[in-house]
Amino acid sequence: MGKYAPVIKTAECGSMTRAAQTMGYTQPSLGYIINNIENELGVKIFYRDQRGVTLTEAGVGLLEIMRQIEAMEMRLQEAARVSKWELLRVGIFSDVAAQWMPGILEAFYEAYPDVVVKLEQESCYLNGELDVKEHKLDCCFFIGQCPPGMESFPLYEDPYYLVVEEKSYLASLKEVSVWDVVGKYQFIPTNESFDMGSTIHEIYQLFARFSRLDFQPQENQMAIALVEKGLGITVLPGLTLIDLIPNRAVKIIPLKDRLTRTVSLLCPRESERSHLTEVFLRLTQQRVDAWRTAQKSKSL
Repeated sequence: MGKYAPVIKTAECGSMTRAAQTMGYTQPSLGYIINNIENELGVKIFYRDQRGVTLTEAGVGLLEIMRQIEAMEMRLQEAARVSKWELLRVGIFSDVAAQWMPGILEAFYEAYPDVVVKLEQESCYLNGELDVKEHKLDCCFFIGQCPPGMESFPLYEDPYYLVVEEKSYLASLKEVSVWDVVGKYQFIPTNESFDMGSTIHEIYQLFARFSRLDFQPQENQMAIALVEKGLGITVLPGLTLIDLIPNRAVKIIPLKDRLTRTVSLLCPRESERSHLTEVFLRLTQQRVDAWRTAQKSKSL
């Protein structure tokens, strides 16, 4: 409630008694507030009589300005609410967004319904790291070793799989080594293949030496579609494949190499973390644990 709200409400009600009741004041208190505003401005805003109050000529002109000031005050309060301590900025990538974020946000908003959570899609893992370092993000989901001066909280060990056409000879195998297929099959790179913080980047470099075609990096869905048509093979993590594989004519095969990526939440050091970041970290750990348990139950 802004400074001029009592004047505006009194003008709308045409009565100090009704305005006081609406705003939760006593009538003497409301009268005192309005008198102070009139004295401050040096003009009379209301005529008062037994029937109520009416605006003076000066009051009519001032009322519109007061409404504008109140609107600006509301905008100011809104901007203040979305401040450093009321805004949580989280860097995500698509796997996390699909599998974990709905549950995490549900739990977070139960505890902090008025906090704004801004999700920033990171094009590569390095971008997330730099944004946390530069305080553009409060935390981010991350793959790789923890950078100096920061803290990384492991959440899930995500295995990589070979993805092949359903009719391929490889589809009949229970597991395959990357070295068994390098130079024998066209590798279809995804965006992660060009992320230097990713294990797939190393795999891509192995295949690129023997590649006959210049495949540009593809979104995961497009990579799966190209594999489905027999145009090559690719390697993707299990978290990514959960939503991509159903109803596609492809087969995923475990890798003998046991390649994995550790999905973590990357945060500033404890002394630099906000309370909201601490809450988000705790809820994320709880929800990912619950998700992992649910996934195990599905596989039984």
